[in-house]
Amino acid sequence: MNWLANVSLDELLQLKPKGFYRIANVEGRTVFTICRPDEPPEQYLCASPGIANQLRMSLTDEGLAGFVEGAW
Repeated sequence: MNWLANVSLDELLQLKPKGFYRIANVEGRTVFTICRPDEPPEQYLCASPGIANQLRMSLTDEGLAGFVEGAW
């Protein structure tokens, strides 16, 4: 039996030791939600695609896992 069948994506992301971030598109703007262990979530509204890319690279360099909502 596959143990992943009963585990949600949110539960898997919570297992990341340094945390994770989600990227969503809200009304044409890129929004990051950053979740680090033992800290409240942070949200950033990016002014341009270039800023969003810089933030994504910085978070990945820190060791956070990223998830783009709606990319299935």
